[in-house]
Amino acid sequence: MNVLIVTVLASHSPSGVVTYYNTLAQDLRNQGVQVSIVDASDTPFLWRKVLAVLFRIMPLFGNAGRALYYEFAQFTGMYMAIRSKKIDKPDLIHAQDAKSGAAAHLALREKVPVVMTCHFNDDPASEIIQKYKLKTGLAARFVKWYTYLFSHIKSYVFVSNYAYSKSKHLLPADANRIILYNTVSIKAVPSAKDLSTANKLIISNVGYIDERKNQKLLIQIGDELRKRGISDFVIWLIGDGPKRAEYEQLVEKLDLSKQVKFYGQQQTPWQLVAQTDLYVHTALNDNCPYSIIEAFAVKTPVLALPVGGIPEMLPDHFGLLQGTDVKALADEIATYFSPEKRTQLVNAQSAYAGNNFDHYKTLAKLISFYNQTGQAA
Repeated sequence: MNVLIVTVLASHSPSGVVTYYNTLAQDLRNQGVQVSIVDASDTPFLWRKVLAVLFRIMPLFGNAGRALYYEFAQFTGMYMAIRSKKIDKPDLIHAQDAKSGAAAHLALREKVPVVMTCHFNDDPASEIIQKYKLKTGLAARFVKWYTYLFSHIKSYVFVSNYAYSKSKHLLPADANRIILYNTVSIKAVPSAKDLSTANKLIISNVGYIDERKNQKLLIQIGDELRKRGISDFVIWLIGDGPKRAEYEQLVEKLDLSKQVKFYGQQQTPWQLVAQTDLYVHTALNDNCPYSIIEAFAVKTPVLALPVGGIPEMLPDHFGLLQGTDVKALADEIATYFSPEKRTQLVNAQSAYAGNNFDHYKTLAKLISFYNQTGQAA
């Protein structure tokens, strides 16, 4: 089998999607599958120059101009990249987004079936509409645009039932789908930690530091805990992003420098998470985050807000936070300073993760889905 992986993200982008497709490519090669990757960096030089001119012009039209630019640039950039590269005709295209999937399908004259992994949190059209605050008329056009893109893709891999429920209105009537949760392959998993010996509870959080990942909430919880006289903890924020400087200033303002440490972006964040006692995921919306799965893999107990696809990841809501404000959440997290509570949590989550997030079982299911897609084409 010859698989072409396509994505509008460049290989250096700080995204779990990049981790996904690079790991997938290596896994497929290990199974004897021939794999090629085309990403944003393959856009031809002359077309990049054209896009650079548009990049200066389109923002003059405000958020609408920015939204239109990025859709046009990413779609046409991928189309041009595939048309310009000498690629042996693949048996199947595995797209990481709708723009690259449709562009590849059209560039290869619509003769190759497309599978798309749906990495978005709700659906791509609504995410763009919300991000750029688009007015009703233009918002409706973006929905039609994504319905058109999806019409070129017949097979879908959703990483949660939640994502399917939010985006199924965009799918063509004859679409095939499968639910395959994200997984990780960590070969050197540390031995189980002793949850009863640490002098200070170490809490970790991994993610792009921005409003959606919501690390500010964890800082505020840390402040609330300290106000209650609880100071035997440290929070490790692992990642980088546009809100880091603001959150560092907040830590200084709250005099939490001894409690909160910023680690920046890490190639293997799970190695730090493995050294911590509790992982707390604060995102306001997430589909099937790798950081939670990595915490499972290194036997670090997880607490998370009940948003997006996360309730599907935690057994019987074991680890879902129920509080709706800082004080209530601090109440819940404070109970996990107990080693016994953390042990109960990690045992339940480890058993569930072993059955539902097995990397190689999921890979086998994906290859089977490839074969079904190829036979149906």
